Amino acid sequence: MVTSAAINNFMAAKRIAVIGSSRSQISYSRMLSRELLKHGYDVIPVNPNAEEIDGIRCFKKIGDISPTPERALIILPEELTEQAMLDCADAGVKDVWLHRHVAGGVSDTRAVCRAEERGVNLITGYCMFMFLPKAPLFHKFHGSLLKIIGKYPK
Repeated sequence: MVTSAAINNFMAAKRIAVIGSSRSQISYSRMLSRELLKHGYDVIPVNPNAEEIDGIRCFKKIGDISPTPERALIILPEELTEQAMLDCADAGVKDVWLHRHVAGGVSDTRAVCRAEERGVNLITGYCMFMFLPKAPLFHKFHGSLLKIIGKYPK
């Protein structure tokens, strides 16, 4: 179960690798990365097919980043999540946020198992936007709705 303490701990770190940073200007990962930058986070894009994203050097895999980032956000298609989780664990990243619009597939389940096996603190099932101060209104509304129906982390 994801707790507000786990989310606060994740958000307290200011250096976050975004695994699955897209080259598309209108992608969710780019919107979230830009919002994190506005809030003072050091965002490190990870995409094996890009040299840079939004003017920031892009890394092929998390293991290529030195020093190792404190946190990682995985925004990948289901079939790539398990390997990304293993890469995070191998690189020494102990806090990972697995963001999926539709979670629960086989690879997601395996990624969760790998996190547990490797001692990685994992956050799943929530949109990071909801936990940023001054987030766009839609995301604040989403968080408020979860509070009303009792699904917000405690």
